[in-house]
Amino acid sequence: MKSVTRFGVGLIVLGSLAVPGLGRAQEHRLQDGRAQEHRLQDLNSLPSPMEALRDVQNTGRLVFALADANHDGLVSQQEAIDANDLLVGGFFFRADVDGNGVVTEPEAKAVVDKYLDQNPWLRYIVDSLRAQSNAKQTNGQNGTTAQSFQGFMVLIDTNNDKQLQPGELRQIVQTLTQSYFAAADTNRDGQMSPSEVNAAVAGIAKSLAQQSFQQADTDHNGQLNRAEYDKAIIEPANAVFQIIDLNHDGQISQQEADQIGRVVIQQVRRMQPPEPANSPTNLIESGRLPREAGPVPTFTAPNAGGTGAPPSSPR
Repeated sequence: MKSVTRFGVGLIVLGSLAVPGLGRAQEHRLQDGRAQEHRLQDLNSLPSPMEALRDVQNTGRLVFALADANHDGLVSQQEAIDANDLLVGGFFFRADVDGNGVVTEPEAKAVVDKYLDQNPWLRYIVDSLRAQSNAKQTNGQNGTTAQSFQGFMVLIDTNNDKQLQPGELRQIVQTLTQSYFAAADTNRDGQMSPSEVNAAVAGIAKSLAQQSFQQADTDHNGQLNRAEYDKAIIEPANAVFQIIDLNHDGQISQQEADQIGRVVIQQVRRMQPPEPANSPTNLIESGRLPREAGPVPTFTAPNAGGTGAPPSSPR
């Protein structure tokens, strides 16, 4: 086939007419070439590790600024509790579909399932871990992952009524936040500075690394032998295999590998939404006014009755 292509496109066309299936084979090759080109474009469009790290840092700064209600450059324990209450409150209102002030277990599960449907990568992970847990249960082993949601409900549902009340969620938020502060507030001033937040993140990463080492050190001698090291490497690799093996048939097909690749690229792109033309930085760089970059609606002040008129048509 390579020798034919050297004589030009004309011979390829003639060959495709003379040889059955040659045209289709060439078409498949072109499609594979385009797919490979698209994959390379997707990989080239991915951010570098430093760019991803900067995005995480910028997100952290934004979260810190939102929690710092009095804008003193520090986050107090109460400010952190209030910020977490807002986050948990958003989950509560979203889950409480009937608006009766309580969240039942089916309502909470429905919100979690919807979130997983919107984030297929996490869905693959959860489903794979559940499958592994079910397999362990079948073999008589402990499979706690499959009951993780029920365990989460038991932890928060302090009165055991199979429902979540605002007070229960508020209490768990306060308890967890106070526990975090007790460890992260190293100067014991009741405030969390950006430096302390960064140090806390580093401490959490160090703790996770230590826990992983201790878990791998099965004979508890403070060292990893070759067998322990191999096991520590193989088990995460098996978990990744289960994630990629979407139909759990013990085989990774090219379609499954491509699908996981597309999902990863989609997730990375979602983390970097395009900057609109009327963003402050783009307006400054272009020298344009907001109305020149896009329609700007006009809002009216609320009236005496406490209701505001809807915005007028953009100009």
